[in-house]
Amino acid sequence: MKRYLRIFRVTLLNSLQVELEYRINFAINLVNALLLLGSGLVIIAVMFGHAESIGGWSFVEALALFGVFMMFEAFIELMLHPNLDELPEYIRTGSLDHMLLKPVSGQFLVSTRHVSIWHLTMLMMGGGVTLYAMVALGTAGLTNVLLLAVFMAAGAVILYALWLMLSVTAFWFVKIDNISVPLYALFGAGRFPVTAFPPWALIFLTVVIPIAFITNVPAAAATERLSWAMALGSLAIAAALLVVSRAVWRFAVAHYTSASS
Repeated sequence: MKRYLRIFRVTLLNSLQVELEYRINFAINLVNALLLLGSGLVIIAVMFGHAESIGGWSFVEALALFGVFMMFEAFIELMLHPNLDELPEYIRTGSLDHMLLKPVSGQFLVSTRHVSIWHLTMLMMGGGVTLYAMVALGTAGLTNVLLLAVFMAAGAVILYALWLMLSVTAFWFVKIDNISVPLYALFGAGRFPVTAFPPWALIFLTVVIPIAFITNVPAAAATERLSWAMALGSLAIAAALLVVSRAVWRFAVAHYTSASS
């Protein structure tokens, strides 16, 4: 574990050096984060302009959910897009061959090769919105903050595992781009209370593609809406998908013939 932490530290430092060469990206990403924040707040304001609650969630609780959504959006831009979305290119160019020859996990290298540092602005904004909502609701105690962190981690694992399994299809369909777009589009539903959706969509977002467990569960933990069923379900799904995604990765690598073959 210490070895991988050292490697990730080097990755962070290298990513920071690269990002500092393009400092205009900081301004661009800051503007994008502000636009996401502003548009999200407008949507919530419009929705609650016609109702006191949406799916049983109050305005402030919906703010907490939107903040959680923003933090996961930042996670996508920080880690998933810069790394997993590049897997088809790694396979086409042969870069993956070199990673697999390293004396560390190839999956780890593929997943952490670059960190888009400037998207930390979006992460901080999302965290600020959620913290504001928790303070407004009077739920900003240590226990709720810890629960939020635990289920944010579980949600990140679920999102990562789903993204990885989609990206791994590049081993068989090499000339495939934007494979993560359908998942990213579905993820957009996570900014809203899942209980506001019709029954068929609720089933789809909890059973088929567990988007609800990514965003709604951490927000429920932050606002004291969390049930034991959802809590245990989130942890179980995260553990199961992590195991399955690892197995899918190992199966794909075992059948990989390399770019030079």
